[in-house]
Amino acid sequence: MGKVEETYKARDVEEIIDIHLYRPWGYALAVGAWKLGWTPNTVSIIGMGVGIAAGHCFFYDDLAINLLGIFLWALGQALDGADGQLARMANMRSQLGRMLDGISDNVKFISVYGHLGARLVLETGAPWPVALVLVAALMHSRQSALADYYRNAYLFFVYGSGKAELEDTDALRAQYDALAWRSQPVMKFLLYGYRRYSLRQQRWSGLSETLRRTAVERFGPEMPDRIREAYRSVNRPLLRYYNALTTNTRMVVLYVSLLAGHVLWFFAFELVVLNAVMVLCRARWQPEADRRILAAVTA
Repeated sequence: MGKVEETYKARDVEEIIDIHLYRPWGYALAVGAWKLGWTPNTVSIIGMGVGIAAGHCFFYDDLAINLLGIFLWALGQALDGADGQLARMANMRSQLGRMLDGISDNVKFISVYGHLGARLVLETGAPWPVALVLVAALMHSRQSALADYYRNAYLFFVYGSGKAELEDTDALRAQYDALAWRSQPVMKFLLYGYRRYSLRQQRWSGLSETLRRTAVERFGPEMPDRIREAYRSVNRPLLRYYNALTTNTRMVVLYVSLLAGHVLWFFAFELVVLNAVMVLCRARWQPEADRRILAAVTA
């Protein structure tokens, strides 16, 4: 089955907590799933169920139950990584798997936000936490979508198109049009949502998508070494911010908030700190990096 390092997307984009916890744990789970004959999609669905249960545990103002929720979330994240590791080990990567992975993440966080919101409503005796949770969930969605795009753009430029998961939205539309609602309603529905998600990513990414399309028009799907090295040089320092916008950082803050008994700390961090990081990445840091690489591409 190979080594755990061989199941990374790429070392550059892996976070410390992934390297030392989720990837080794996920690798063991992936090997076990392989021996049981499970598919990556089966692992995704199991991980989604575990994540939903973790979110429910965060509803209670009880330290023992919250600790159980933290353990279940960690297990769910390991399973979330295991599906991709299994797909790479067994060469079973698929578009459906990517869609299920995104659905799993969304459903797990719906459980987390929903249960935290219900907890705050009970604690405060007021309805305003509902609005807070809805705004936080909306901003989380945008933060994660942008981080996912930028991380995959990094994989595309530095490691090649085979590593990245950036979709051709025209091809997705053709796939969608080729399916019939009568015979394949589930897949057609998933493709509809996946294409809309991909379009939003490209629209929000601004100059980054222009850079990618320009580079593909000039060089094809694989970048020359000078562009790979230039992209790595200016974008690798930004990966720490994109990683912060995904899952691990916000969940560590949630753990601290739960253990301290102040759930509002988590929402304050999301709405103030992570939004500030997202705005700086999108409006300043990434455009500056993109302009430098675009100049190298068009030189």
